[in-house]
This record gives sequence, structure tokens and C-alpha cells, in this order.
Amino acid sequence: MQISLIEFSLENFKAFKNKATFSMVARKNEKYTFEINDENLLKTSLIYGPNASGKTSILEAFDHMKKFILLSANIPENQEKKNLPHFPFLASESSKNNPTSFEVIFALLGDHNGIYKYSFGVLQDHIVSEKLIEISSTGKETEYLSRSEQKITVDHNFKDMKSLLGKIRRESLFLSTSAQLNNSFALSLINAFNSIITVSGIFTNAQQFTAKKFKTDSEYKEKILSMLKTADFCITGGGTEEVEFQGFGIKNDSGKVSFEQTKGKDDMLFFEHPVFDSNNNKTDTFKLKLFQESIGTQKFLSILGPVIDALENGKVILVDEFDNSLHPLLTKFIVDLFSSEQMNEKNAQFIATTHDTSLLSYRDDFLRDQFWFTEKDEQGSAKLFSLAEFSMRNDTEYSRKYLEGRFGALPFIGSIKK
Repeated sequence: MQISLIEFSLENFKAFKNKATFSMVARKNEKYTFEINDENLLKTSLIYGPNASGKTSILEAFDHMKKFILLSANIPENQEKKNLPHFPFLASESSKNNPTSFEVIFALLGDHNGIYKYSFGVLQDHIVSEKLIEISSTGKETEYLSRSEQKITVDHNFKDMKSLLGKIRRESLFLSTSAQLNNSFALSLINAFNSIITVSGIFTNAQQFTAKKFKTDSEYKEKILSMLKTADFCITGGGTEEVEFQGFGIKNDSGKVSFEQTKGKDDMLFFEHPVFDSNNNKTDTFKLKLFQESIGTQKFLSILGPVIDALENGKVILVDEFDNSLHPLLTKFIVDLFSSEQMNEKNAQFIATTHDTSLLSYRDDFLRDQFWFTEKDEQGSAKLFSLAEFSMRNDTEYSRKYLEGRFGALPFIGSIKK
């Protein structure tokens, strides 16, 4: 089951008071788009904007939506705080008590092939709405699930769930509950969402993912090493070795907090670098464990593992602060992987937030539809808009115009008085 992202909308989530919609739909282009169920979708998209303008909120909203779809049925009934993804816009009195809403339009390949729109709204302690619709190639919408508070109606796809409609918990999504009870349609959707990859920060579980694959999958290992060599990290080889670790954890026993020692074993990545003699002939290699490598190497590897997974399996991957600790040529290298017909045969999608304006300067290597911007108004409410909304000449230098403030989405920095 392969999922492709068409649109994602969020409303009353953190910096976003009003509904904002991010889209991967674009005009047809042989290099930068692919067709799925009669939709032309982008392979890559980049989101720009000043710090605290809402860029990360978009990816956070998607991650919260995904996790809640996967896990809401597992919230313990006796848990006092339900941890629903209700993060309202706090700078408005009218928004604080309104629902946070998410909506995603996506395409599925495989079982239940088609285009679907799924949405839900939540308050702090319960779900207020939930809806699932299939959209035909002609635009006709067929409703499969509709929920308003605890009033739920479903169609034949959930016929095995009809006797349980009155027993769905207030804090659990109907879709999640149906999957937990082995409804085949719901399971297909849940598994598709579960395949979406999110990466945030440098030190993430992506490193553990890469270490495990490095150890067990020789083909995967060779791809990682090949890309590290191509990207000129002076790496000739690598592997994993089991290391012992120890530290301290916090133990909370009946309200009494204490420290306890933790220890165990884990797989540690290492890489080999060349040693040269006075005549610049390679004579040997030396090893560096991953934590001894530069932060840039660690960040590149953190992204590279999930990137290869996405490319090999046609997945959607979202990366926050994509350019953090990476040279501009490395960010371009990763984006180009998804534009390559050879590397991206299965039409994986790459979406990232970034401050790397050098990517805007590659006018001939991108469509305007691939660039998005965020900025806040005077009340602190974020908005999201696309470069495609601007009328420009074909020879416009996007990077220069952006830094001149022609598209907005720049920080306002006052002058420094001497």
C-alpha cells in the first residue's frame, strides 16, 4: 500500500489561527511531477520563512495528526489527561476554546486504490468531528464516515463496525478504533499513514534506524557509503560495532523520585577514513565512531537513512530544519535524488522546511509550485502561501527577490545603533 500526499490543511493549531492549506498539486512536468489517480503531484516541496513564523508548526501538525490516527484507540480509559492534539492559537480569545482541526487529501495505490479526504477536529478531552470521503476522478465525493461528537454514521466499508457505533470512546478516532478491531479498510489506511516518515533535529531515531539497516542489509549499507563518498566526506568504508553504555535514569516510585543506573548494549556506527604517506599514497585507514564525526556528517547521515528508505519504497518524508548543519550543495544533492528518475522510480515525496535560500537560485531546476512561505501578521497569526501565487517574468531570480522582501516571509530586523 503506497500513499502520496495531495493536500494537508490545519486550523487553530499553534501559530495558525485560520485554515492554511499546503498542496503538492502542480502543473504536469516530466521531471518534477508524477501522475497518480489523475492528479499531477510534486516530488519535492520546500517551505521558507523567518524563525517562529509557523514553518515547523506545519510539520508538527502533520506529525500530531499521523500519531493520533495511529494511536488514539490506545489511550487508556482511566488516563486523566487524554493527550489529544489540541494546540489552539493562544493570541486570540475566540480561538482558545475552539477545536484544532486537521484535514489531509491523499492518494492510495494498491488495495482500496483511490483518492481520499480524511479530517477530524479535537478539543482538549474529546473529538468533535471526523469525516472520511472518497473523491472520484470527476470530483464526485462519496462519504464513508461522518461524525459529529458521538453521532457516527458509516457506509458498507465499516459494516462490521455498525454494532459498535454507540461504544466508540469520545477521545478515540473511529478510524483508529476500526483498525484496532481489524476492519480491513481501516487497516489499509492506518498502514499507509504509518509509512510516512518524519525527521526533526539532528539526534533522532533515524540514526538508530540507519545503524540497524547498516548491520542487517548489505545493499542498504553500500548505498549509504556510496552517497557519503559522492558527497565528499572522505569516507572509504564503515560498519557497526556493539558497544556497552551506562548512564542514569529517573525513577518515580509512588511519588518518590530517585536516580537509578542504566546500562546495556547498542549498535554504534563507525566510518573509515584514509591515511596517507608523505607522497600522498593511501597506506591505511582509521576509524571514527559516529559521535566523533562532525555535526554536519551526523546530520547528513540522519537524513540519508530515511531518505533511502523513502526512495526505495515510494514513501512520503517530511524533514524539519532541513539545512541545519548542512552545506548548500548537500541540500541540493538530497533534493536532486527525488527529482532523479533513476533514484526515485517509485515517486517518493520529499517535503522540508529550510532557510537555505541558495535552493531558490536554481530557477531552472525547480517549479514555482515547489516553494512555499510562511509569515505572521500583526496579531501573530501565521499564514501559508506559494511562490506560484506571484506573477513574475521567466528570468526572475527567486533568491534575490526573496531576500529583497518581494515575497514577504522575511524577519523584520531593526537597525543596530552604534
